[in-house]
Amino acid sequence: MNRTHVLFAGLAFAALATLSASPALADETKPHVDASGNNMQPAYPATALPTKESGATVINALVNADGTVKTVTLRQSSGYADLDTAAANAVNGWKFVPGTKNGQPVDAWTSIQIVFTPPN
Repeated sequence: MNRTHVLFAGLAFAALATLSASPALADETKPHVDASGNNMQPAYPATALPTKESGATVINALVNADGTVKTVTLRQSSGYADLDTAAANAVNGWKFVPGTKNGQPVDAWTSIQIVFTPPN
């Protein structure tokens, strides 16, 4: 019985040693919206006013290493083309904090949700 406990303890220690030797996850980050205040919620589209459209659009954005947007794609539709287009156009002009790999800025994908509600 003692031998089994020693073997198990040895395996657990080896597993911990392997985890400690792994590269730090903090060296890799995803891009995120720059909170400096330059990125604005897109205006509610005038075409959506008559029917008071509302919904959430999710946009995938490929963010360059300099924080600008290279590509936007629609990940999830709000159900309304005009809301989706307004969201994509807005995100395309936003500034981001770029993702990093090994501590260096890299091109990387991120997702942004934009919620539209009709004005009162």
